Amino acid sequence: MDKDVTVLKAVSGLIALSMWIMLAVTPAMFGLLLAGPVCLVMGEVNGAVVMSFTAIGLIVGAVWAERIRSGEGLSVFWSKLVASPELDRY
Repeated sequence: MDKDVTVLKAVSGLIALSMWIMLAVTPAMFGLLLAGPVCLVMGEVNGAVVMSFTAIGLIVGAVWAERIRSGEGLSVFWSKLVASPELDRY
């Protein structure tokens, strides 16, 4: 019986970790997309610009994900995103 509880806690932790990572990576991807127009204005693809925009997005995303985790909780936040009444019609 003890082994089952340990396995369930590990699975629960992995699910929470994956939700946290998805929240943290979203602003990083936005930063990566924002670096494109900046590189177009500069006239060249600059790796430092791309990496800095992505790193700033990742830092913002990590802070955001941690606030959600410690506040309302990751599963509550994701359930609000998924349980959209507009999608119930389909």
